[in-house]
Amino acid sequence: MSPPSLGPGDPELITLKGLRAIEAASLIFVPRSQDGEQSLALRIAQPWLHPERQQVVELTLPMTRNPAQLVAAWQGAADQIGQSLAAVGQENPRGVYLLLGDPLLYGTFTYIWGELAARHPQIGIEIIPGVTSFAAAAARGQFLLCATSDRVAILPASYETDAAQLRRLLTDYETVIMLKVGPVLPQILAAVEEMGLLDSTLYAERVGMPEELIAIGPEVRALHKQRRPYLSLLIVRKDGDEAMRRGREEEK
Repeated sequence: MSPPSLGPGDPELITLKGLRAIEAASLIFVPRSQDGEQSLALRIAQPWLHPERQQVVELTLPMTRNPAQLVAAWQGAADQIGQSLAAVGQENPRGVYLLLGDPLLYGTFTYIWGELAARHPQIGIEIIPGVTSFAAAAARGQFLLCATSDRVAILPASYETDAAQLRRLLTDYETVIMLKVGPVLPQILAAVEEMGLLDSTLYAERVGMPEELIAIGPEVRALHKQRRPYLSLLIVRKDGDEAMRRGREEEK
């Protein structure tokens, strides 16, 4: 059993190792929200699937912050994975859990992984790393993440981030990456603009997908009062012009 990353959204950003794991699997486990919407991971992986010999197993995972509901869902998903693999009838059945980004970076799979270890320890897990949304966004925007001895902070922004907090982070780190910023983007951008850092900021949403949006510097200002999608991120650089100059010099 392995969780191969599909990257942030572009099917071509899957790694060769991840692709081989998908092609070798007989069971394809995909997360699905309770609202019945088709799994985004499944749509991205569609070009690499073989319906004639692979079975897709959907795991219902609610979008909630209720701890009891979440634990029950993770346990249910782990049991469904265990039962499905056992039902295959092979000595070493192969299954994959499709996900976006990297399996060990703010991923729901980490919780299911823990439940699998506790409830179905006979199932071996191989973690396959993947391309993260912020790495892909920086590449798409040609926006330097870090250079030489720069330090980087990565945090979820699904809460209100104020100017004081950003100042503390940018005192210790040259780059601050905030994930899942959509619901609180107006508050975060207000703090970034107050600090005079908007010109060295990159905003990205739905990276690698047809609806992708990348905005840098002044372009970000147009999003100031808008609520954006959940799949979004913000990269704020201290001394942005200097960082870009250093990055170009190091490439020579």
